[in-house]
Amino acid sequence: FFEDHESYERYHVNLIGVRPKKEGGKTISGSIFNRKYNIGIAKRKAFVDPTADPYAVIELVGDDTGSTDYFPVGKFRFKTLQDTPLPTWDAKTILIGKKEGTKGLRLTILDGNKRSEDELLYCVEIDRSDLPEASDLNSSEWKEFVLPGPGDGRMKGLEIFLRIKVSDGNSRVVSKEDTENQYENTNDTSYVEKVLEDSSGKPEDNALLQCWQHSSPSKAVLWVLGRNDCFMHKNVATKLFFEQNYDVYVLNYKMNGFCRKKGWISDPHYNSHCFSGSFDVYNNDIGQALKFIQEHHNYDTMMGYAHSTGGPILLNYLMHHGDDTFDGFIFNSPFLDWGFVGGDLVEFGLEHTRTLRKLHLVDKNTKIGVASTPKALQGTPITYLEKEVVVSPWSARIWSMHYYDWATRPLYKVPMTPGFAQGVTKVHRDLKTVFHNKDTVTTKPFLVITSRGDDVLVSQETLSRAVWIGPARTEIELNDNGHDIFLSGDTNDIDTAIDMVAVWMKNKGFD
Repeated sequence: FFEDHESYERYHVNLIGVRPKKEGGKTISGSIFNRKYNIGIAKRKAFVDPTADPYAVIELVGDDTGSTDYFPVGKFRFKTLQDTPLPTWDAKTILIGKKEGTKGLRLTILDGNKRSEDELLYCVEIDRSDLPEASDLNSSEWKEFVLPGPGDGRMKGLEIFLRIKVSDGNSRVVSKEDTENQYENTNDTSYVEKVLEDSSGKPEDNALLQCWQHSSPSKAVLWVLGRNDCFMHKNVATKLFFEQNYDVYVLNYKMNGFCRKKGWISDPHYNSHCFSGSFDVYNNDIGQALKFIQEHHNYDTMMGYAHSTGGPILLNYLMHHGDDTFDGFIFNSPFLDWGFVGGDLVEFGLEHTRTLRKLHLVDKNTKIGVASTPKALQGTPITYLEKEVVVSPWSARIWSMHYYDWATRPLYKVPMTPGFAQGVTKVHRDLKTVFHNKDTVTTKPFLVITSRGDDVLVSQETLSRAVWIGPARTEIELNDNGHDIFLSGDTNDIDTAIDMVAVWMKNKGFD
């Protein structure tokens, strides 16, 4: 998969949903379920009944697709829609499969049941010959499919609507060459690295500031990474910042990004781990970075940018040191609340790791959810920095579209730690306290942009807590982008996100 990716192709799937079957261009009227309480409500075609919990699974089929149970890059489950009589997902995903071994796609729709086996409602296969030919990412086009429902059963009289396009595995938004070339000097821009040492003198407490500096800049942005993240956004930074004469400074805070490549992380499971259990340790990283930036040049404009965990890290600094250094902020899906972590009970545990520590059930360095080597690979496990690691299909999908060096961003599953959980939860509580005290973290203009397609955080929760940051906010909710809105599976969605941010910057005078 990683060494011969040109032998793969991507199947971009946009599952719209289920709708009444059309006859003669008109939607069938009436209802196949007689709802008891429908007074004053227009009748519509019901899917199964008002308490149906449908979900859909799309997967590649063939002799050798390259997808397995332990590396399911060719399979995806769309979320369960609770109590939904006529489900509409309108969601996108990417399936990746071998060109030679993939024979088609299978779409399955089931009704979830907590007390018994899920009920199969629909299953259909689409032959590879009916799908579009693979092409370059920028030229691939959607093909619409309207699949008839069964002639009888609970989906009688319905049809399924989806769109599919196929891109070549050799075509990327960011290529390996793009990634390697971003560190080379140009006629107008130089790349330098600044090691930000901690007073502890321990290598794991070092941070790294990556600096792209113009010969005659007027503005600068401090870019704060997310958890298990790296700077792989030269295409984004070019449109939003470099072309607007910004110098770009990327903060690889302790135990994250380039820190592992520098040899400062000895245990791969501790990537992004917070040993102290307090995000206050990152205040020194940001403080040193800003000092270096200000000493380099007296910029007219200073922006702050943060993705995911970078959000609470930057906001924690602002709560402690104020916002005087900055003119505005861009928050890309900031981590303001725990998202899809496996249910309310798991979220409760993550939010109360301090209590679990007091009960001596865990300590700050306990690894929670360490992935085990799959049975099929136990004879040949992947060993990295003397630890067994398991490749992440979620990360592999991103890597397929946006190449990155796995020494700077994990391609393997990274466990959670109480140190990290305690640190981020403390920032969440502090933000809530500031808001309830009718205070504000910043009065500067800021943008919170997220997407309903975020599969890490819940976009509605993210937006609902934007008010905790300050009053001068702009909120944008996209539909199809991923957790990092700029690392999505469709180039049009990426361009839309860039354009949205660019318009906001122009509106606020930051262009």
